[in-house]
Amino acid sequence: MRTLLLALAALTLVTTAVAQTPPPVDTKALLAANTRPFTYADGKLAGPGADFLFRQLEDSQFLFLGESHHDHEVPVFAGALYARLRGDIGYRYLAVEQDPVAIEAVNSYRGDLDKIVALAKRYPTHIGFSSDQDLAFLAQASKSARPGDPTVWGLEQAQGVAPYLEELLPLAPDAATRATAQALLEEVRIKETRAHQGAFIHDDATTLPRLTALQAAYGAKPGSRADVLLTGLVTTARIYSYNRRANAGERVGLYNNTEREALFKTTFMGHYRQVARGKDLPKVMFKFGSWHGYRGRSPGGAFTIANFAHEFAISNGKEAYGIVVVPTGGYEADVTEEGPWMKALFPDGPPQQPVILDLRAIQPWSRVFANQVPADQQAALRDYIFAHDAVVVLPGSAKATWDLTGFPVP
Repeated sequence: MRTLLLALAALTLVTTAVAQTPPPVDTKALLAANTRPFTYADGKLAGPGADFLFRQLEDSQFLFLGESHHDHEVPVFAGALYARLRGDIGYRYLAVEQDPVAIEAVNSYRGDLDKIVALAKRYPTHIGFSSDQDLAFLAQASKSARPGDPTVWGLEQAQGVAPYLEELLPLAPDAATRATAQALLEEVRIKETRAHQGAFIHDDATTLPRLTALQAAYGAKPGSRADVLLTGLVTTARIYSYNRRANAGERVGLYNNTEREALFKTTFMGHYRQVARGKDLPKVMFKFGSWHGYRGRSPGGAFTIANFAHEFAISNGKEAYGIVVVPTGGYEADVTEEGPWMKALFPDGPPQQPVILDLRAIQPWSRVFANQVPADQQAALRDYIFAHDAVVVLPGSAKATWDLTGFPVP
């Protein structure tokens, strides 16, 4: 009898295990069913993929676009996406990985591309991403800016030091402090070039203590313009110092990522509070490098601005939606250059037309997809699948052009 009971118990366990085992999935069919084509010609985003995307955004407050920098097609696609976000579902603001002081000027030009180009040429490091396509996108997004209501928000650390110091000169509390700022400015004007963008703010170990001393000498009132400019410079120099020191062997590299992401969040909230009024929640599109677009921690180990946007939207009773844009043919000749594990998501190779792959539909099967790649790639693939809501592939891209500014191609 005991033997019979044990046998029945074992059979029950086996039966339960079989019942709980999910049925096999045809991953290629699943991918095909959730990959949709679209077009973005002439600034118009259209097609099944575009319609699918906008159905997902019905209750969204934020759309996060993670990009490959210096690509020709990404800003073109971003422009078509932003135009439809504004026209169809009430998005008004754009947050970008650009110097905040530079973007202040861009907003004041209200879509005048010639003035934006002139700013970039006058201060070669000020607009960090200043290809022809990126500048045209900034011009498009800033057209609707109004005094007191900038439509583009720069969340990055300081990229061009000279404009900061030029504005600080007349704000100096005394002649000696002004002379110190003037000497720094003259040094910066020599060092800051497009070919050596970080020569002053990143590479020089004496920059942070000198800027900290300048900040102390100003003694600026908290919240004043001088305080904003000096805090921006000192914060930037400190963040860059972690990267420089890490390259020399110190174990401080993570702070370069964590403090930078924290700066993005703080700066974003400064803009957000200025425009949030009652129940009218501002809708914002973000355009940042793809690592900043991870929900959760980035591959660099920091909790990202995108993760913050997702959590903040939830706190507002809304959603955020994240896409990662992968151009092929430019800096990335193939989708697998995003990561060799991408072959599990695009088993037939790079798409031949623009497509959007719905990762939300893939997430329940992440283990099945992870098992298709080598063991040392599985964690990266799973992170990628859960980090984003969709992948957009732009085939046939190229490197961005730099004809407007004449800057060297990165």
